[in-house]
Amino acid sequence: MFGILIRPTAMFVFLLLTLWGVVIPNPSPAHEAPNIIKFAVFPYKSPKSVIEVFGPIVARLEKKLGKKVQLVSAPDAASFLAKGLAGEYDLAFPSTTVYYKMLPAGYTVIAKGVPSFWGGAIVRKDSGITTIEQCKGKKIAAIGEHSFAGYMFFKDLLAKKKIDFAKDLDIQFLGKVDTVIYGVLNKKYDAGLLRLDILETPDFVALKDQFRVIARSPEIPQFPFVVKNGMDQRTVAAFREVLTSLSPGKPEDLEILKSLQINKIVGATKGDYDQFYKIIKDSEFFRQH
Repeated sequence: MFGILIRPTAMFVFLLLTLWGVVIPNPSPAHEAPNIIKFAVFPYKSPKSVIEVFGPIVARLEKKLGKKVQLVSAPDAASFLAKGLAGEYDLAFPSTTVYYKMLPAGYTVIAKGVPSFWGGAIVRKDSGITTIEQCKGKKIAAIGEHSFAGYMFFKDLLAKKKIDFAKDLDIQFLGKVDTVIYGVLNKKYDAGLLRLDILETPDFVALKDQFRVIARSPEIPQFPFVVKNGMDQRTVAAFREVLTSLSPGKPEDLEILKSLQINKIVGATKGDYDQFYKIIKDSEFFRQH
C-alpha cells in the first residue's frame, strides 16, 4: 500500500499482537505514561492494514512531539468501546456510532476526513435479487450492530416495509468489509451490507462490476479523529496539524488519503456530527449498549 514490503517476521507478528492487545509490553517506569501517547484505531481493517495506513501518521506525530506514540486497537467494536469508556485512549479514530457511545468518557472531535460516504446493500449481478423486499428469507452478511453503513440503515429500510430484520432474514455479523465482499462473491451470502466506497479501493475495484447495489443509506460523515479531554494543547495541536497537513499533492500523503478513502482531512467539532446523531440515536445499538 505504501510501497513497503512487510514480511511475516517475528517482530511484525509481535507488532500485530501488540496492536490488538494480545501481547502487552512491560515497559520500565521511565517509559510509562505520560511519555507514551496511545493512539487507538477502530478495528475496521485487519491489523496489518491498520499498521500500514496509520504507521506513517504515528511516525510523523512522534517526530513532531518527541514522544513515543503507541498504535493500539481491539479485536472488535465492543472491546474498542469498552477501552474507550475506560479512558485508555489519548487519541482515537473511532467509528462514528462508537464515538457517540464514548462521549461519557470525555473525547473531543478535532478533525475528520472529507467527503462523506454512503452505505449500501450489494448482491451479485447474476442474482435474481433486485429489491430489498426480495431479501426476505435470504442470508445477509453485515458488518455489525455498531455500523450504520453496514447494518443500521438497511434494518431501518426493512422496518419501514414491515419486514422484521431478525425474524425474516438470516443475518450474520462478519466484522470486516473484505469478509462481506468475498462472502457475497463466493455465494456464501445472498447480499452484503457495507460502505460503498470500499469497492473503489485498489483491493476491490476489479470486483466492482460483479455486484449490483439494491439500496443506499443517507449520507454518512467520515470517522472522526478525537482526543481525550484534558490532553495537553501542544499534543492536540500537533495531532491536528499532522492530520490536516496531509496533501494529495505529495505521493506519500496521497497513499495515506487513498487508504483512508478520503480526499483530505479538515478541522472538525462535535457539531459536525450532530445531524447524523439525530439519525442514529434511536437505533438498536444505542438502546442496547
